[in-house]
Amino acid sequence: MREYTAEEILAAREERVDLIGELRKRFKTPLLVMRVNYPGLKKTNNLTVNIIEDMSRLICAELSEKICWKLLRQGAEGPIVYLAVDKDVWALKTIAINFEEKHSMGRCLDLDVYDLEGRSLGRKELGYPGRKCYLCEDYAQHCVRARRHSEGDVIAYIEEKYRTYRKHSDYRKSAYGRN
Repeated sequence: MREYTAEEILAAREERVDLIGELRKRFKTPLLVMRVNYPGLKKTNNLTVNIIEDMSRLICAELSEKICWKLLRQGAEGPIVYLAVDKDVWALKTIAINFEEKHSMGRCLDLDVYDLEGRSLGRKELGYPGRKCYLCEDYAQHCVRARRHSEGDVIAYIEEKYRTYRKHSDYRKSAYGRN
C-alpha cells in the first residue's frame, strides 16, 4: 500500500472535516467517525484495513438499528468509517468511550462523536481522563508531541494487539469485555 506525503495527510484531514459537515447536514443525526491510531505516512495498509473492518463490524452490531448510514473510505489518513447514528449524542459518546476503554483493540482506535452542530465531543466533558499512551502511562498527546516512542515501536504494539485479539477471541462478538 502507498505511502502518502504529510501534505496529502493534511489535505485528507480537511476533506474529512468537509465530509463531516456534509453528512451532518444531510442526516441531521450525530456522527461517529472511526479511525486507527496509526503513526507515519503509510496509514492505509493491510493491518489498519483489517482492524477497521473488524472493529466497525462490532460497533455496527452494537448500534445496529440506530445506524442510518455507513461509509468506509480509505486514503491518506488510513481507513475511516463514518456512521450517521440516530441516538442521543452523549449516549453515543459514552458507547464510544466504553469501546475505547474496555475492548482489547479500543486503545488502537479513535472513535470521534460529532453533535448536530459538528462539534467533536471530548472525553473530559463526560468526566473521563485523557487517553493514555500505548507504551507508557503518560497521556498519549504528550508522547506524540514529544516523539517519545519510535514509529516502529508503536506499530509493533498495534500489530501484537491485533494478533492477540484475533488469536484469543471470537472477533465477531460485540461484548467488549470478552476480548
